[in-house]
Amino acid sequence: MKAVRVLEYGGPLVVDDVPTPTIAPDEILVKIKSTAVNYLDLVKASGRARQILPIDLPWIPGHEFSGVVEQRGRDVAAWAPGDAVFGANEIGGAYAEYLAVKPALIAGKPSNLSFEEAASVPVAAQTAWQGLFTHGHLEKGQTVLVHGGAGAVGAYAVQLASHAGASVIATASGGDRAYLTSLGASRIIDYREAQFEKVLPEKVDVVLDLIGGDTQQRSFLVLKEGGHLVATTQPVSQEETARHRVSGEMMRLAPAGDVLGRIARLLEEKTIRPDVATVYALQDAAQAWKDIAGNLSPAGSGAARRRPHGKLVLRVA
Repeated sequence: MKAVRVLEYGGPLVVDDVPTPTIAPDEILVKIKSTAVNYLDLVKASGRARQILPIDLPWIPGHEFSGVVEQRGRDVAAWAPGDAVFGANEIGGAYAEYLAVKPALIAGKPSNLSFEEAASVPVAAQTAWQGLFTHGHLEKGQTVLVHGGAGAVGAYAVQLASHAGASVIATASGGDRAYLTSLGASRIIDYREAQFEKVLPEKVDVVLDLIGGDTQQRSFLVLKEGGHLVATTQPVSQEETARHRVSGEMMRLAPAGDVLGRIARLLEEKTIRPDVATVYALQDAAQAWKDIAGNLSPAGSGAARRRPHGKLVLRVA
């Protein structure tokens, strides 16, 4: 099969012919239709975070995918060849024509989404879901502050929180105001014009921090006692959580097919929507990496990384 691989840390992406995976009795072989481009893949491939995000070289990137079940192991009963599915895993491997996965990581592809749209969903949407509900314990009637609301994860967080009956405040650039309002945000704070801790009239129940740095530090000032700070980019100071009498943690995505199935139903109902910016051919993965790296500028103090709305997707077949 064709696959895009990283042969060494910091090395280029190489298109190779490699053996098709052999599945275990409890695995499914998925014929990949599309896979999404995530900045996490670039970080892993660079080796900058190898102590906490190691990879086995040579490595095939790609953590989220859509496709069709090609084969199932003898212990798998839930899926059959020909089923359209989507999912995510923690090890990568989706920049390829085939991928072996555990059934617990996939869900049925929403019938109203293209394979390209479906591939853009699993990582960002599940991260938002788990950040809000699993770690943030967000409930109906509460208020959540989403830092970086116009990004891939932030956009799903705004939609999911709004659907859950929470009031949603998002930090973003002023140019994202209409976009975030359309997703369900009740208030948008332009981080370039105002400091959120100085303009919020009341404290919030949950902060979903997708930015880190000084933004995270200042977030303690706007949390209610007993509130939750959930971060995706850096650890949360336990000294600060104790001082402000709140809880705080850095989360990592734990892909789960049951959560993805619930997200799929919301997508089919058009309660939430995906957003794909650009679709590339698999062999153009290196260009997609250049583009996503160029769209992500280093975050300054309290600044969100800026990028066009929507995910970058590779069409495999």
